[in-house]
Amino acid sequence: MFSFRCDGADPTCTLRQGIAATSGSVVFTRVRLVGAVAALIAAVSGATVGWQRIPAAPTAVKSVELRSTAAPMETTMKSPIVATTDPRPFDACEDIPFDVVQRLGLAFSPPEHEDGLRCHFDAGNYQVAVEPIIWRKYEESLPPDALETTIQGHRAAGYWVLKPTYHNSYWYFSCMVAFKTSYGVLQQALDYSTVYSNPEVDCPSTNLQRADDLAFYYKF
Repeated sequence: MFSFRCDGADPTCTLRQGIAATSGSVVFTRVRLVGAVAALIAAVSGATVGWQRIPAAPTAVKSVELRSTAAPMETTMKSPIVATTDPRPFDACEDIPFDVVQRLGLAFSPPEHEDGLRCHFDAGNYQVAVEPIIWRKYEESLPPDALETTIQGHRAAGYWVLKPTYHNSYWYFSCMVAFKTSYGVLQQALDYSTVYSNPEVDCPSTNLQRADDLAFYYKF
């Protein structure tokens, strides 16, 4: 507000106080204007810096060509990787001499590979299959009713695979002799037919006899 001040000796009135108040308002307005301009400059500078920090757009990647190589793979191990189990510890069809097979009466037909290392021997009225197994241990192979024994100094067990009973109508029956080996287990299975086998076979005792004869040529 303007205030008038008049001196009695001088009839002229002055607006000094009002002018001073007005000058103060002008100064305050100028300070606010300078602050606003400074804030605007700071905002523009920050936006410019942020824009300069934006990463460049990725460039096109060259195509990658994959090729096969027979070079051995590198390893950080201090020693080379060595197979701990022989995948072919024993092959009865190849490792047992044929004259031995003939002498034991197992060459009614030539020995024949059935599956993998499983070898089939034919005695006419019964068949014998010999198979080394490296993925299962001896103890894991025995059923609860297995009877353990020793054959030519090697730990072994005999048991029925398909046992004949008075109420079944199966034509074929089989029994097993399993040897404990360093690589797992060596199985010798004997099977026969109650209809076609002539003479009929005592499976457990005949299989034990063949195991006793062949143990000299087995690999443990």
